[in-house]
Amino acid sequence: MRKNYIIITLLFAVFFVTLKATNTNEIMKGMRDEINRSMNELHLESLQKPYYIEYTLKIYDSYHITSTLGTITNSAKDKKAELNVNIRVGDYSFDNSNFFDISLGLFGSTDEEENYKSRTVPYEIDYKSLRRELWLASDAAYKQASEILSKKIATLKNKTRKDSTPDFIKLPPEKNYDTIPIPAFNVDKFEDLCRNVSSKFNSYKNLQISYVGLEYIPETVYYLNSEGREYIKTGLYSGIEILAATQADDGMPLYDMYSAYSKSPYEIPREDSLSKSALSIAENLTLLEKSPILEESYSGPVLFEDNAAAELFAQVFAPNLVVQRSPMTESGVQESDRYMAFQNKIGGRVLPEFLSISAGPNKGYFDKTPLLGSYKIDDEGVLAQQVNLVKDGYLKSLLSSRVPSKRISVSNGHKRGGAAMLSIVEISSDKNHRKTRKELISQMLKLCRDRDLPFGIIVKKAANQNIFYTTLQRIAPTHISLNYNPQAFNLLTVYKVFRDGREELVRGCDANGFTVQSFKDILNVGNKLYVLNLLAPSITSPYITGGDLYVGSSVISPSLLFEDGEIKVREDDLPNKPFLPNPLTELSK
Repeated sequence: MRKNYIIITLLFAVFFVTLKATNTNEIMKGMRDEINRSMNELHLESLQKPYYIEYTLKIYDSYHITSTLGTITNSAKDKKAELNVNIRVGDYSFDNSNFFDISLGLFGSTDEEENYKSRTVPYEIDYKSLRRELWLASDAAYKQASEILSKKIATLKNKTRKDSTPDFIKLPPEKNYDTIPIPAFNVDKFEDLCRNVSSKFNSYKNLQISYVGLEYIPETVYYLNSEGREYIKTGLYSGIEILAATQADDGMPLYDMYSAYSKSPYEIPREDSLSKSALSIAENLTLLEKSPILEESYSGPVLFEDNAAAELFAQVFAPNLVVQRSPMTESGVQESDRYMAFQNKIGGRVLPEFLSISAGPNKGYFDKTPLLGSYKIDDEGVLAQQVNLVKDGYLKSLLSSRVPSKRISVSNGHKRGGAAMLSIVEISSDKNHRKTRKELISQMLKLCRDRDLPFGIIVKKAANQNIFYTTLQRIAPTHISLNYNPQAFNLLTVYKVFRDGREELVRGCDANGFTVQSFKDILNVGNKLYVLNLLAPSITSPYITGGDLYVGSSVISPSLLFEDGEIKVREDDLPNKPFLPNPLTELSK
């Protein structure tokens, strides 16, 4: 698969080089000329001049294909170019950033103002049109930055400032480039793929909905700032999602999902593998319909395997490994517990001493699996760095951008999508605590006997947040899509394991109470690593940064055995099933 990808990219190298040669020079010249003019002349009476300006231009195509029961429901291509302007007024120690004012609107402007965040500009942009767009966006960005700085100064006027951490880190000029040929997208090939995979659900008349969606978004990014730092880079994103949902006889909504993400569309799994995943989803839901409900909430040892272990780590623990600053508002600093557990914990123990965590953005593959979270240059033009986050259980560092915190004063190249973000995060263990599945289950059952518990719990699969919010809620009937508890860790495939080793599939339960502190109670881990590529929710809210809602990341995790965890029975009211069966499955005979 990797060899085929290299051949494909080489085939389109000539096209890519020609496109770059015709556009790159005038784009970069337009950005340099306008940034120089703005730094020298952009100034309103009684207001400070900008001390820092950065321009980011993204030019990209997007391809989206969706299919249901062997029929293409949507196939679309969109060409788009977006401009982002960031202006800082003040100085590196104290500027307009890190202050949130809802009255000034979100994502760069109010309805009455020019937009300077994700500003749509002509796709075939030239020097003159780019200068015009930069001029209008810079004007709007400067006015708002000046207003925010004035409000920030007024807020602190009658307060004692306890935190003297600088607002921004100064960097020297640097030019970096990371461009590759963009593979062309074979629409017919991928329509056939979606059509064939979705047709696997035709035989399952019990399913209320099924869905296959594929997207491919290649982009070229041009960046320049007033410090003389610039880059040009190519970004590739591809993904396929498979989803189905139904109801049990008692009305309980049930759903299952599969996703695979990579850079190139030619690196997603082959059709036979995807078809097996679709059939697995259908079979699992069919079994869940008839499976018993967990009678009562469970407290005891829990084994999270493969997908469930990686999702648990990605949703509960990993977001705390990113530098964050509590934003200031007119009412003062807004403290938040959201993913802030480790901001002052460097040097402290956060895991058992046999576990370590590292982040390696430059790693393109794990074995033969492509890693979605790989990149070479972050969104601020800083080279991505390998970071040892946790060593032998003790927190050593956090993932950072140019916005410092009290404990982290340098960038390690992890700004993506608006703020510092996860890249490729890998859990490793010493040899003595890596166990086979049989050994982990045996240890779990011993703990159950010691606590006089009749069974233990194995979680094999958990819900992905992005797929639920962006796909399931969009395509599913309300009574199914609302069956998701954002306060809990939502489970898809759960088994009771009895003392004799027998496993029983159960439904209607979620994991509650798992926090970063829970990870200190990991007893042992599996001897195999599972790769989870995901679109991770932004850790710093995009309502503050104006950035992306989700960013491509990768988690590499073994199975995790927790000494104690709570699996709680869902207590939601159960909706009635539709009176008639799904007509689409009847018509597909």
